[in-house]
Amino acid sequence: MHLNTSLLREEPAGSFRAERLLSDGTFFENRVIFGDNLVALCGLQAELTGTIQCVYIDPPYNTGNTFPHYRDGLVHERWLSMMRPRLELLWALLRDDGFLVVQIDDNEFARLYLLMAEICQERNLKVIVVKMAEPTGVKMAPVVKHGGIARLKEYLILAGKAGIRGLSLERIPKGAWDNEYRIGVAHVTRDEMRQLKEIIGNKTRTAADLQHADAICGKFALTSLEALCQRAPESPVNEAWLRENAWRIVRTCATTAVAKRLADQKRLTLNPHASAFVVETPQHKLYVMKRDYDDQRAQPRIRLLFADDYLTVHPGDFWQDIKTTGLGDEGGVDFTNGKKPEALLKRIIGMTTQPGDWVLDAFAGSGTTGAVAHKMGRKWILIESGVQCQTHLLPRLRRVVDGIDQSGISRAVGWKGGGGFRYFTPADLTE
Repeated sequence: MHLNTSLLREEPAGSFRAERLLSDGTFFENRVIFGDNLVALCGLQAELTGTIQCVYIDPPYNTGNTFPHYRDGLVHERWLSMMRPRLELLWALLRDDGFLVVQIDDNEFARLYLLMAEICQERNLKVIVVKMAEPTGVKMAPVVKHGGIARLKEYLILAGKAGIRGLSLERIPKGAWDNEYRIGVAHVTRDEMRQLKEIIGNKTRTAADLQHADAICGKFALTSLEALCQRAPESPVNEAWLRENAWRIVRTCATTAVAKRLADQKRLTLNPHASAFVVETPQHKLYVMKRDYDDQRAQPRIRLLFADDYLTVHPGDFWQDIKTTGLGDEGGVDFTNGKKPEALLKRIIGMTTQPGDWVLDAFAGSGTTGAVAHKMGRKWILIESGVQCQTHLLPRLRRVVDGIDQSGISRAVGWKGGGGFRYFTPADLTE
């Protein structure tokens, strides 16, 4: 990829690479650009328009405060005038199925949303609320004293070039164990249950598959969790045991009239010792049914749901599960009030991209976006004009490349190091 050399100039002394490449030449594509992001984005247009899969930016929130690394106070009109050309350039860089994600708080959310609705079209927008603070600590003292309301959340304004679709959101653990799941399944192995689940998930299943599923279900012995556990009285069923054995714990629920009618018919043909069986609907959905039910009831609790299919949930548009405290040294840098959790960027990058896709951050700060994208096997471009590019971002990314950084998502993704990046500055800064 060739950049506009009239606007951007490579400074090889700032580039960095590991001995081990992630793949042939990959290290040479990632870029850090130190300088004004408007100039940098103009320099990227010729070669990158229509190629970036995900843009994430965390611009100054315009709070009126002064932080160690930047001032954060403009009149609203000037802030919007600053944002407009940058958003227009970023929107143009995206692929036809790409996403622009902007994180913001209450100060400019309403104005930013209207601006993005104008640039990206409102039908392409979705707002996600992210819990970013805890109702504890020193900040709560004035809230309590004056009877205010603590600010605990921020917003992600998500804009999709083709609308809000095609996302791959990770599922998150549910809270406490759902006590509706209180029936144990004995006399089946974990491997047999795995085979049953594979047949259920295969819409092109054969008659032999259905026979095999019935054979597995025919072994079911439905019992209490206490009987399944068979622990000593002093070691009763607990949360850890429930989650470990979720693959053989079920609950019952009602089903459709069509599925019940199929169950009524099939039950007459079963071996009298079979405790459960499967029925396939006209839409090729496969349900596991318990044999023992009252067929005179219109909606008996007949269908079996497996606990391990429901240990996680879709996070929806309210993300409250990402840890935001105790992360001051994540990435080996302390960037007070300016650094986002790596877990948050992992979710954003993971839901909008695939390995090898381009990710761009034009307000790179301490380099969290680049660090996470690198660990996840994405190509990335970071733009930052502040001194933190030298004091925080570059040292952090060098530690990522070397594999020294084992904080953040490193262990979760098995990061061991590799790759590298090239370093650029706007041409006028070197002339």
